[in-house]
Amino acid sequence: MSVSINFDHVVKRYGNTTIIPDLSLQVKEGEFFTLLGPSGCGKTTLLRMVAGFNSIEGGTISFDSQVINDIAPAKRNIGMVFQNYAVFPHMTVRKNVEFGLKNRKISKEETKKRVDEILETVKITEYADRLPERLSGGQQQRVALARAIVIKPNLLLMDEPLSNLDAKLRIEMRNAIKQIQNEVGITTIYVTHDQEEAMAVSDRIAVMNSGVIQHVSTPKSIYQRPANLFVANFIGPSNTLKARADAAGKRLVFENGYALPYDGFSEKAKDGDVKVSVRPEEFTIQSKDAPGVPATVKSSIFLGLMTTYFVELFSGETVEITDVSSISNILPNGTEVSLTFESEKINVFTPEGDMSLTKGVNDDAHA
Repeated sequence: MSVSINFDHVVKRYGNTTIIPDLSLQVKEGEFFTLLGPSGCGKTTLLRMVAGFNSIEGGTISFDSQVINDIAPAKRNIGMVFQNYAVFPHMTVRKNVEFGLKNRKISKEETKKRVDEILETVKITEYADRLPERLSGGQQQRVALARAIVIKPNLLLMDEPLSNLDAKLRIEMRNAIKQIQNEVGITTIYVTHDQEEAMAVSDRIAVMNSGVIQHVSTPKSIYQRPANLFVANFIGPSNTLKARADAAGKRLVFENGYALPYDGFSEKAKDGDVKVSVRPEEFTIQSKDAPGVPATVKSSIFLGLMTTYFVELFSGETVEITDVSSISNILPNGTEVSLTFESEKINVFTPEGDMSLTKGVNDDAHA
């Protein structure tokens, strides 16, 4: 049976160094929940605290209503999948998957039934009698996943499970992991630094930085309405432009004087300096005489369906723009253009970037 998880003012220290200063968070029963952030932000540390491998210096972690701070790791009924697979090289696939059940004294009949079922679920039945050395990286990761799930854990923890696979296999395995998790319904906490991976598999994402939760919501909400500039820049490519907010007049005024009609201001917005986050696909490239921000094409990359342009603004800043490739020629280097924006998609932040001034932000971390 799956559990919900509650982190209540959790603190982690190593000596005098505080890794996680004060973290509160809730993971719902049966949810696929991802901890996303740069290396060293504390996401794996938090995962190891849940597993019982790291001590907890403050606050509590609870499974449903049971505090697990002092419960031994072996008694937490957790399945784990690691970056390095951790399969036993001298055991066949079947024996690898059986391992946890034998330690739990499950009968031979029940063990065979469970192993057969899980091998079918993760689609490695045909490899049951092979040794791991005869499997691909993706197949070995499926073995590790089967071994973690077959014990029927209350919680599945996954720490960068795809980082050792090549790009094609990563996509294949992330789709498989999400499908399998949906089928078995186990509450899952997944750690990754890969934004695309997090977006593809998660029900909800917590973006972390320096041990602090920056934003918790669905992938769609975090991408479209990030809670601050760090989240906007981390969850996919983004460009940051300076502007002035005219909240009463419902417009953004850029440095060259171009005024963009904008009715997306939240109640917190006031007149004054702001930063505007514009994703590459949210620009519109126009002829140089059209109203907008003047710019010059510096270089381009043709990627089939899309073309990426690197464009220098009149202020000297360079921005990245993604445009649908046309049958006609790509804009040559040196072409003068005018840029405007899809106003319903851009995001506006305080000058420090610490708070969104755009309406529609959904942040479960600060609900």
